Amino acid sequence: MKPLKTVPSRFRTSFSILGAILLTACPASMSRAQAASNDSPFPVRVSANGRHLVDASGRPFLIHGDTAWILIAQLTKDETEEYLENRRQKGFNTILVSLGESDFPNNPAKNKYGDPMFTTPRDLSTPNENFFAHADWVIQKAAEKSVLVVLNPCYTAGGGPSEGLAQAVVDGGPTKCRNYGRFIGNRYKNYTNIIWQAMGDASPAPGAALEQNWLEILLGIKEFAPSHHWSAHFYRWTTALDQAAFAPHMTLDNAYGSNRTYIQALRAYNRTNPLPTFLHEAHYEGTGVPHYVTAENESPQMMRAQAYWTLLSGATGHFFGNHSVWAFGHPAYVRGRYTDSADWRAGMNSQGSREMVHVKALFQGRAWHNLVPDQNHTVVTGGRGTFGVDDNTPGGDYVTAARTGDGSLVMAYVPSTGTGTRTITVDMARLSGPAVARWYNPTNGTYAPIDGAALTNSGSREFTTPGDNGTGANDWVLVLQTRGKER
Repeated sequence: MKPLKTVPSRFRTSFSILGAILLTACPASMSRAQAASNDSPFPVRVSANGRHLVDASGRPFLIHGDTAWILIAQLTKDETEEYLENRRQKGFNTILVSLGESDFPNNPAKNKYGDPMFTTPRDLSTPNENFFAHADWVIQKAAEKSVLVVLNPCYTAGGGPSEGLAQAVVDGGPTKCRNYGRFIGNRYKNYTNIIWQAMGDASPAPGAALEQNWLEILLGIKEFAPSHHWSAHFYRWTTALDQAAFAPHMTLDNAYGSNRTYIQALRAYNRTNPLPTFLHEAHYEGTGVPHYVTAENESPQMMRAQAYWTLLSGATGHFFGNHSVWAFGHPAYVRGRYTDSADWRAGMNSQGSREMVHVKALFQGRAWHNLVPDQNHTVVTGGRGTFGVDDNTPGGDYVTAARTGDGSLVMAYVPSTGTGTRTITVDMARLSGPAVARWYNPTNGTYAPIDGAALTNSGSREFTTPGDNGTGANDWVLVLQTRGKER
C-alpha cells in the first residue's frame, strides 16, 4: 500500500496557520461518518435510569470491548481492516484506542507509514495532517462496522515524563493544550462513534500542570464536540470520577481494576449520583510474560472472571485485552516487557479472545440492563466465598450474583478454585415464579441442565457446579429464569 501523500510544508506548521484552516473546515471523511450514522447504532446515550447505555434506537447497549491501544499508530489500512473484521465477527462492538502513543523520548509517535503525530516531536501545536488523516480513516472504518471507539486524544502514561505525552502536555502549557483540544474537537465533532477518554494511566496531584493542562485539552474538545461522552483513565484502582477537576465533565464512569474487578465496579455502582460504568482495564491475557505478580493474572480463566465479575456488578460493559493484540508487534512492548509474542494475529484468536464470544452470547437477549447486584447476599445466601477487599491479590472465590427487579432472572458467576465442584445456596423466593435452572459453561457457551421440571420459587435450594469445565478450571454461571422467560 502506498503511503499517504506528503502535505506541503506550508501546512505543517503551528496553530498560527493551522487554526484558520482547521477551525473552519472538517476532513472530508466527516461527512461520510455523519451519513453512515443514519443507519448505525450511534450515538449511544445514557438510559433513563442512568445505569446503562442505549443505542440510537433506544435499545440497551452492552459495551463488549477489545483493547487496541496503538491500532492507529501500528497498523496499515489493510491490517486495520483485518483487525476490525476479526473483532466484529467475534462480537466485539467497541475498541479502546489511543490517538497517538509515544513510549519513550527516542520513540516519538508515528504511524505505520512513517508519519509522525506532530511535525515537531511532542509539540502539540504542530499536528501532522498525514497522521490525522489516517486516524480519520481508522475511526470511520470502525463506524462502518458499527464499532464504537473509546478514544484517548493525548495518552499520558503512568511512568512519568519518559512515557506517553505527559511531558508534551506539561511543556505545552494551557494555551497549546486548549488549541490542541480545539483541533481535535473540530476534527471529530461529527463522528458519532466516539467516546473520549481523558488522561491515560495517570493520576496527577490536584492543581499540577499535567492535570490543569490536560483539562484544557478536554475543554477545547468540548467547545466543538459538546455532545460526545467523556470518561477517564486515571491510575489503577480508580474510577473516572476520582479526580475532582475532571469529575464534572464525566458523563460515563468506569472501573480500572486489577484482580477483583467487582470492587471498583461496585464502588462506581454505589455512588450517590451514579453514571453508567464499564470495566475499561484490568489484566490482559498474557503470552509468555507473567506481568504483575503471577501468570495466573493473565490466564484465560482470569479474563473470564474479570468479565463476569464486572457485568454482574452493575456495569454496562467491559473491555477484554490481549498483550500481543494491543501492542501490535511494537518493539517497545514485546520481547519481555509485556509479551514475548509480536504475533497479534495469533493473539486475536487466543483462547481468551474466543471465550469472550460466550460472554456476549449469555447476556445479549436477556434483560442484563435490569440486573441488580446481589450485594446484601439475599439471593446467593451460602457458598458465595469471600468478598475480596484486596484488589492486589490474584484470584478469589467470590460469587457475584445479580437479579432483575421483577424476579424473572437470576445469574451467578462461580469463579474457578480448581477442578472440583462448588455448591451455592439460592433463596428461590427471590424469583417471581417457578424457574428453569441451568449451568452455563463460559469456555464453550453450552448449557448443562439441572432439572427438567420447573423449580418452585420458595425456600432455599443448593446448586452444585458440574466441576471441571473442560479447561482445567471449574468456573460456571448459574442461570435461573422463570418459566416462559428462558432462552
